[in-house]
Amino acid sequence: MTPGSSGDWEKRLNTLHRAWVQVRYHRRRQRFFDFLDKGTKAITAVLGGASIVGSQLKEVGPLVGPSIALLSLISLVYTYSDRKQTHKELAEQFAGVVASIELTPESLESAEEVAKWASDYARIVAKCPPALKTLTIICEREQSISDGKRPTVDPPGLLARLFSDFL
Repeated sequence: MTPGSSGDWEKRLNTLHRAWVQVRYHRRRQRFFDFLDKGTKAITAVLGGASIVGSQLKEVGPLVGPSIALLSLISLVYTYSDRKQTHKELAEQFAGVVASIELTPESLESAEEVAKWASDYARIVAKCPPALKTLTIICEREQSISDGKRPTVDPPGLLARLFSDFL
């Protein structure tokens, strides 16, 4: 099969592009939850240390205990480390689709292989938590630029980018 001789080549490129966007997206989510997990633990440790040295901090002392409890509760409820692990595994699965596509020489591609890649992609997407729209747009733009193509979506505004990991 030669590039452009059928729609298979375009389907291959489309699946490859979408899989790379998912890799980017889930790596970003993984980093975000890792940051929250480590940040929460660091703040809790600092507050715990401050409560030990409490004699110098008499004015804020009564706030330290509830603050530690609140941060621990938030970490427990939102399970940052579990979410980080989920996104890590999803990124690895999408990277596996990318590797499978890239591993197959162009001359050996068949319509069945292209369909299998699309099917593998769809199966993984079915396991994904709901995506954050702005973060998806950011990842789509980055991948389009990486592919040497003109992005098909407008860049989100500054405020949207700042909150892209939350909304």
